[in-house]
Amino acid sequence: MLIRSFVLTALLAAANPALAQDSALAAELSELDGELIEVEAQISRYDSGIILGLAQARREALLLAKTVVENRINAEAGFATIEVTVPAILPDVELANQLRGEMLTAQQRINDAEVEAVSASGLIRALALSRVETERLTLAQLRIGYLQARYGIAFPVSGTQPQSVEDEVGSTVALIEDPVAVGSTVPWADIRFPDVDYTIVPFELAHDEGNQISGWWTIETKRAAVDDSIQVTAINYSAYQPRDIMGMTALVARCIEGETAFIFIQDDFLMSDFRRNSFEMTLRIDDNESQQTRWGSLTGNKGAGLFGREAEALIRSIYEADQLFIRLVENNGQRHDVSFELAGARDAFEAVAGACGWTTLSLNQDGYRAIQSMLNAGGFEAGTPDGQWGPGSQAAMRRYQASVGLPETGAPDRATLEQLGVGN
Repeated sequence: MLIRSFVLTALLAAANPALAQDSALAAELSELDGELIEVEAQISRYDSGIILGLAQARREALLLAKTVVENRINAEAGFATIEVTVPAILPDVELANQLRGEMLTAQQRINDAEVEAVSASGLIRALALSRVETERLTLAQLRIGYLQARYGIAFPVSGTQPQSVEDEVGSTVALIEDPVAVGSTVPWADIRFPDVDYTIVPFELAHDEGNQISGWWTIETKRAAVDDSIQVTAINYSAYQPRDIMGMTALVARCIEGETAFIFIQDDFLMSDFRRNSFEMTLRIDDNESQQTRWGSLTGNKGAGLFGREAEALIRSIYEADQLFIRLVENNGQRHDVSFELAGARDAFEAVAGACGWTTLSLNQDGYRAIQSMLNAGGFEAGTPDGQWGPGSQAAMRRYQASVGLPETGAPDRATLEQLGVGN
C-alpha cells in the first residue's frame, strides 16, 4: 500500500510539474528546519568567539532561506504570505546541479573536520571546530544559491535591506540606532561605550590631532624618528581629574622602537630611594584576588611601569577585564590608590601589540606549532613546525597577512587567527 501510494504520488508529480515543485520545496523546508535546530544547539554551547559568530551568521542565512521558501510555498498555494519583496528570476538547472555538487563537497569537508575535532585538543581542536562552522556557513550560503538557481527564487541583497524590521514582518523596531540616542554628546564620542565622559579635554585634543578614541582610551599612531618604525601610544583617562594642578593620573600602553611598555602615571612626585629603582605594586583585576609585584620607577618620578615581556604579559592578563585597581607603595610607605575603567582597551592593546609584533593571545608551544603547520599548508613556508616563533615564522606570517590585506605584524594576532579560522 505504501509502495502503491508512493508510485501514485510520483506519477501525479510527473504529470503536474507544479506539484513536483511543491513537493521539492516542502523537502527543502524540512531540511532547513533540521539545520536550524542543529545551529540553535550549536549557538547555545558558546558565549563568545569566532565559532559563535559563524554559527549566528549561519542561522541568519538559514532563517532567510526558510522565510523565502515558505513565501514561495504559500504563494503557490494561494495563501497569504509574509511580505518579503524579491525580484523574480529564471531557474538555471545546470547551475543548480553544479551548486548541489559543491554542497556535497562542503558536507564532506564538514565531516572530515568533525573527525579531526574529535581526536584533537587545545588550539588544534579550536582550529578544527572553527573549520567545521566555517564550512557549515559556506554550506548555508551555497544552499541559498541553489534555491535561487533551482526554483528561480531571488534573495534580498545587503545593499537593499530595509532600514527596519517593519518592512519585512510589520515590526517597528529599528535595525540602526541613532548615535545620539545611545549617549553621544560630542562628535568624537565612541558610541560603543556610551557611559564614558567624552567631554573631558584630553578627548577633544585627541580628536583635534586626528587620534583614535576607543572608550576611555586615546590611541596615537606615528612613525619613530630613529628608524621610521610604527610607534603607538595609548592613554587611559578614566581617572582624569581636570582640577589636579600637579598633573594627571593615567595608564599608558605603548610601543616605541619595538619595545612594549605599560605605565602607571600619577599626579604626585614619588620619593625615590637611590638604592632602589622599583616600587611595590598591588594589582586587582576586576573581582579577582589581588596580586603583589614590583614595577620599575620612571625617570621623572611620576609613576612606575613594566617593560618588554613583563608588559606584554600584563596586557594579556587584563585584555578581557573591565577594571584595574592599582596601589603603588613608596619606599616610605605612602600609598597611591587608583581604579581605572578599561572600556575600549582591546583596540588600544591590539594597536600596541601590532606595532611591536606580538600577540595578545596566550599561546603555548603547541599553539605556535599548529599555526606554523597552518601556514605551511597554505603555501606560506614557515619551516619545520617546532613551536618556536622565530624570524622564519614571522616572515611567513607577514606574507600571509599581506595576502589577505591585514597589517603585516608578523605576529599571530587575533585578527589574523580569525582570518585563518581559529577561534579565540
